[in-house]
Amino acid sequence: MLDFRGLVATLETRGELRRVSKRVDARYELAALMAELDRERKAFIFENVAGAKFPLVGGLLNRWECYGWALGTRPGEPFTAADLAARLEATQARSMPPRVVQDGPVKERVLRDEAINLADLPAPTAFEFDSGAFITAACGISRNPHTGQLNVGIYRTQVLGRDTMTVSANASSDLHLFYDYAEQHGQSMPIALAIGVEPALMMAAVCKLPTDRSELDLAGALQGKPIDLVKCETSDLLVPANAEIVIEGRVDCSRKVVNTLGEFVGQYGTDTAPVAQVTAITHRRDAMYYAILAGRNPEHNTLGSVAGLSFRRALEHALRQQLPHVKDLHVYLSPALGAMMHVVIAISKKNDAEPMALINAAFKAPLTIAGIEMPVERITKRIIVVDDDINVHDLEDVEWAQWNRAAAADKVRVLPDVASWNLERCAKPGRGSFRLAVDATSDMVDRDALRRTRIPGAETIRLADYQ
Repeated sequence: MLDFRGLVATLETRGELRRVSKRVDARYELAALMAELDRERKAFIFENVAGAKFPLVGGLLNRWECYGWALGTRPGEPFTAADLAARLEATQARSMPPRVVQDGPVKERVLRDEAINLADLPAPTAFEFDSGAFITAACGISRNPHTGQLNVGIYRTQVLGRDTMTVSANASSDLHLFYDYAEQHGQSMPIALAIGVEPALMMAAVCKLPTDRSELDLAGALQGKPIDLVKCETSDLLVPANAEIVIEGRVDCSRKVVNTLGEFVGQYGTDTAPVAQVTAITHRRDAMYYAILAGRNPEHNTLGSVAGLSFRRALEHALRQQLPHVKDLHVYLSPALGAMMHVVIAISKKNDAEPMALINAAFKAPLTIAGIEMPVERITKRIIVVDDDINVHDLEDVEWAQWNRAAAADKVRVLPDVASWNLERCAKPGRGSFRLAVDATSDMVDRDALRRTRIPGAETIRLADYQ
C-alpha cells in the first residue's frame, strides 16, 4: 500500500509523472496545462507557480491503474473500476479505526495569526466564469454534533482572502446536515482541510457511508493499516498526521457567500456556502500542494466515479427490492450522460404493456441516500427496458436495442416537471426537469422478425486454441 508520497514516487519512477520547472500563472495558465497532462493520463508537479510557496502536484488518480498501485497491485497487474468496487464492497463490513498519535510530519511548520496566508497555496483559478481560486482536493474533516464521530468528505473550497474561505456542502452530504444543526443552534463549528493525504482516505472520503460508519475506518481497512491522526492546533478535531498541509478553520453558518465553479459534467455550478475563518495552517517542511482540476477532466471524473459507486449501489438495491423478477439491471453514471443516473433493465416480457408499467414502478420506487428518503426519479434521468438478450452492462448494446426495436411513438414517453436534485443544474425552480421512459423491447408480434444474429457455439470458441 502506498501513502501520498509513495504514490508520487512510484509514478515518477515508472515514467508516469512530468515535472514542469517553468514559472506558471495560477490563473488559467496552470489549469490549461493541468488539463493537457490529465488528458495524457500523466501525473505532474509544477515546481514554480507564481506567488505560491509550494509546488503543485496532480494527476495522481486519473486512471484505475493508479488506484491499484495505491492499494498494492504490482506493475502490469490489471485494475479496473470493477476491481475497486469489489475492494470497497469487501471492506464495507470491516473497520480499522484510526490511531491517535502525539505528533506527525504535518506539524513540522505551524502558522497562526499574521503568518496565515492562503495565497501561499498554488490554488488554481480554472475556468472563465469561476468566482475565484478553489481548493479542490482537500479532505474536509468535521465532527457529527450528535455522535461526536469524525466525518470526512471532499468539498469545494473557494479562497476569499488571506484567512477566509468558503467550504461548500451539497444537499446529500453529511456536512450539510452539520451546517444545518450549527445554524439552527446559532453556533459556529470547527472544520479542517487536509491536503495530500493517503490515497485510501481520498477514496473513502467520496463514498456515501451509513451514518454509523467512519470514512477513517474504511480508509484504514482499504490500506490495511490505521490512519494516523493528530490533534489540531485550534480545535479538538483530529487530522491525518502524514498530510502535506492542514488548514484549520471555524465556519460561521450565518454568513454565506455565492460561489461558481466548473463542475464534473463540464458546466458551471453555483452554490451558496458558509464562510470559514482560518485559525491555523500546519504543513510539512517540504510540503506539496495537491490539486484536482474540476470540470470534465479525467482525475476529477475518475474520483467522481468512486463517489458514484455508492449512489449506484443504493439505486440498484432499491430497484431490485421493488422489481425482484427482472433478469438484470445496471445503473450508468458518467459525465457524458450528465449529472443524473441512467438505468437499464432487462426482462423476459410477457406482454407489450409490461415495460412501461415496470418503468413507472421503477421511477416511483423509494430510495434512501445518506439518510435522505426520495423516489428514484429524483436522481434518475432515464430508464430503458430491454429484452433479456441485451447486455445491460454494455451501453453500445443498449443503444443498439433502442434504435432497432422501437417503431411506435408510445415506446418513448416524457415525464414532465419532475422534482430533481441540486446537481442537475438545468432543472427549473419549482418545475424540476423531464424524465425519459424508453421501451426498447421487441413488440410481441415482431419477436421472431427482430431476432438478433447469432453464431451457434461462438461463446465456447477461443482463438488462442487455434494458434
